[in-house]
Formats: sequence, structure tokens, C-alpha cells
Amino acid sequence: MPSPDSRLPSQREHACAPPGVLVLMATYNAGPWLDEQVNSVLAQEGVSVSILVSDHGSNDGTLKRLEQRRAAGDPICVLPGVAQGRGSAANFIRLLRQCNLRGVSHIALADQDDVWLPQRLQRAISSMQSHGASAYSSDVLAIWPDGRETPVRKSQPQRRYDYLMEPAGPGCTYVLTAALAGSLQQELLRAPERFDAVHQHDWLIYSYARTHGHPWVIDGFMGIRYRQHEGNEVGANVGLGGIWRRWNRAKSGIYRRELLHIGYLWPDAHAQVLARFERFAPWDQLVIALSALKLRRRPKDQLALFSMLLLGVLG
Repeated sequence: MPSPDSRLPSQREHACAPPGVLVLMATYNAGPWLDEQVNSVLAQEGVSVSILVSDHGSNDGTLKRLEQRRAAGDPICVLPGVAQGRGSAANFIRLLRQCNLRGVSHIALADQDDVWLPQRLQRAISSMQSHGASAYSSDVLAIWPDGRETPVRKSQPQRRYDYLMEPAGPGCTYVLTAALAGSLQQELLRAPERFDAVHQHDWLIYSYARTHGHPWVIDGFMGIRYRQHEGNEVGANVGLGGIWRRWNRAKSGIYRRELLHIGYLWPDAHAQVLARFERFAPWDQLVIALSALKLRRRPKDQLALFSMLLLGVLG
């Protein structure tokens, strides 16, 4: 069996990855937003940027447009074929497995339809360096077609076990050191089948970092205009619609199943807490409710967890 390193793409295959930041972009029918996003990524100040794309089977000209830009000289590479699996998580896990990290200092994740502020990556790297962190995420400004703008705050203080119940914010804000990305890459290559059922790559990455001793900084800076539209797979989860979606996920048991799946990938760091979510007897639910301050960052999420457990809503 070949070693994980022998399965990585060669430098020639990813010649568009010079020293600097490698941006991993997932695409699927990007439509009219692709060029604005790519332009904002390539316009980042103070860093050298290249883009590696994984596509999930676009049929709207997305790949043709990316090829046109590559032919015109933009530092863009597209992985051949289609990501196997469901949704954007399959795209990003594929990118993390196959990206070439030689000569790269950091990687960043990018959606296909947002807009980055020019100083976003520079600020992320500076913030990581000043905090001694291996990873970064931030708040975002959600924007709608009708002109509405809503801050999405995820930068509350981290809690001991928050990674068991939530990611560190939108995955499109994530920036990782090459060392952390390489460590995660080897994990994803070692036993690929363990990650087949993962539906939220951002939650997976945050859990891996926190359970393996990689410090993470969550910034209050809103460096991304986070576009909301009917094609969003997840979106900002704000307003009554967001509350209703979260309520249904919790009540149906989907949320708890995802929590257990993520938690059992690296259970040693939180075995006792995870066992309570597995058994989920009335006593376990009471203990979890009383531990809400350790499990969620945002005060209203802590209150929601406490209330849902006491009311028997969390399936």
C-alpha cells in the first residue's frame, strides 16, 4: 500500500501554488458570483495567493470560466473529476486531501459566491502570529439580494468543549497554517472511510484542531461579505428561518447524530462528555444542561441548549 505522501499531487501538477496562501475553493454552479469572488481573492493585499478548485459537477459554465481565467494567467488550478460525496463537505475534504502544501505557509477556505475585503488574509495571518495560533476564523457580514446586511457574530470566547457542538464560525473564514493543514491531511488520508459521513467540514476541522492541541483564534473582524441566496447550502442561520432550521435539526435527532459522529473521530479528549450524549438518559441530559457554559460559546445558545434539554426537545 502506498504511503500517504506518495498519493499527494506532485509540484508540477500544482505549479500554481507558489510560497504564500493556497486558497481552497469549492464550486457548484457558481453562476454570476464566481468572478467577483475570484477577483476579491486574487486582490488580497500583502500575500501571494493561488487558488485550487474542486467542483461538484457544475453544468452552468463554471468550469469553462475558471479555465478561461487560468489560460489568461490567473493562478488557478482545478482538480480533475468530481468530488465524491454530498455537498460542499465532500469538495473541501477532497481539497484538503489532495492539495500540495510544499512552499505554502497557509491555506484558506473559500466559498464560490462571497466577497473578501482586500486585507482579510493579511489580518488573519497577523492575528494568528500575535496569538500564537495555528488556525483562524472570524465574524462575517451576511448580505442579501435586496440590500439587507446583518452581522453574523461567532467570536464569543471559546469554551472547553464548544468544538463538540459547533464549528468556529463559517468555514469560508477559516485560515490554517500549513503545519496544521498537513497534519489534518495525513489524518484524512490514513483512513478515508472514517470521514465519509461528515456533512460539515468546518465542524470537522475545528474539532481536529482543538483535540490535537492547535490553538485557534476567532476574530471579530468581518472580512467577508457573506452572500445569501436560494442556492446556499447552509447560509447564515439568522432570523426566524435560521431558528426554525436549528430547532428541526435538534428535535429530529440529526444534530445529536452529527455531534456523536464528529465526537467519535477523536474521542479521547472528551470521552466522558461524549458518553453522556451517547447514553442520553435523563440524568445525562441534566448534567449536559448544567454544563451548557462549557459546550456553547454564545450566551443565547447556552440558554437554548439548557432549555431544550430540560424540555426534552433535543432528540
